[in-house]
Amino acid sequence: MSVQLARIAAEKLIERLGVQAPPVDVESIASMLDLRVVTEDLGSDISGLLVSRDGTASIAVRRSDHPNRRRFTIAHEIGHFVLRHHLQGNELVHADRHQEVIYRSPRASEGLDPIEVQANQFAASLLMPARLVRERVDSLPKSFSERDVKALANEFKVSEQAMTIRLTGLGLI
Repeated sequence: MSVQLARIAAEKLIERLGVQAPPVDVESIASMLDLRVVTEDLGSDISGLLVSRDGTASIAVRRSDHPNRRRFTIAHEIGHFVLRHHLQGNELVHADRHQEVIYRSPRASEGLDPIEVQANQFAASLLMPARLVRERVDSLPKSFSERDVKALANEFKVSEQAMTIRLTGLGLI
């Protein structure tokens, strides 16, 4: 699956669920997908997990992360689920006969793992749907400032860095 298809999958999910305004409620989306979300003490090197067992799946997110980071992690793990990464055989999936766990590998933080890149792009598109971002930007002055980026980040409940990357990817800055 390509990065573009991951973005499209997130946008279709947003459209199907009728999301009309930010912030996107990722926990409700997880619930609609029958994904249980729990916060746990996962340690310093794991932000989140998608655990699939006996036909059910759950997302665990690190309790100590900032709420915006937890939202991105939940969206990222929803991405793995929707894109069916948990059903693929690769180095991210560790399985015994009854349980599979997918988690961020060391390659993920370097931006080298295609599956992690897809899940990140899915998460960005889910949390910051192109249509909603464009609507908000269209209501701003033509040359918007860093303060406007911060306001958008606050409205969408994402980090300023995530919003800046999304605006750049959409060709809006």
